[in-house]
Amino acid sequence: MKEVAGEVAVEVARQIAEPIRALRDRLGLVVDHLERHVATSTGPTPYPWRSLTTLRQDLAGAYLEATQLARRLEELDRALHDDVPHAFDLASAVDLGLRLAAHHLGPGIELLFDLGNVPAVRGTPGTLALLVAQLVATCARSARAVPGSSLSVRVSGEPGTGVVTIADNGDGSDKVTALGDLARSVLAPWGASVDAASAAGQGCAFELRLVTA
Repeated sequence: MKEVAGEVAVEVARQIAEPIRALRDRLGLVVDHLERHVATSTGPTPYPWRSLTTLRQDLAGAYLEATQLARRLEELDRALHDDVPHAFDLASAVDLGLRLAAHHLGPGIELLFDLGNVPAVRGTPGTLALLVAQLVATCARSARAVPGSSLSVRVSGEPGTGVVTIADNGDGSDKVTALGDLARSVLAPWGASVDAASAAGQGCAFELRLVTA
């Protein structure tokens, strides 16, 4: 779990660090605004309407930012605190992995998602989500290196098997072999298998095959 979580946890921490600092500064300005009004008020005068409107907007924006950051932390927490193998919904785990890697899926990449309904598979969904996040991040970096490239994530089913396919048609990556070995070491105890390949100028491809419960 630590090997799988490490890179994802670091990336999420970096992603939320700057917004948290900005949120702190923004709330500090709101507090300062209120304190200055209290300090300069000399009687029962109504609060200026324009100032009240600005304050409401600042507080609403700060609340939205705090909510989004809390959701990111909850997603990471869900993945990190799941280490007992059991039957789980494959599409939901892959979706969590995509959300953990969301900051890699920005403009410049055509995204193709097909999270089909398949029978429950056996393993630990949090660990799988962390692994999917790493594989998606690698494919996203490969795709972004070549303008017009696409990245696809597909969940499908075969008799006795749930299949996750993650691929791009970008520049490729020299990390694919190591990530494939990591994925095998993680999924092998569940009876799952992994195929991983990459070629310069042809992108990366990962196929995870998990046993249905």
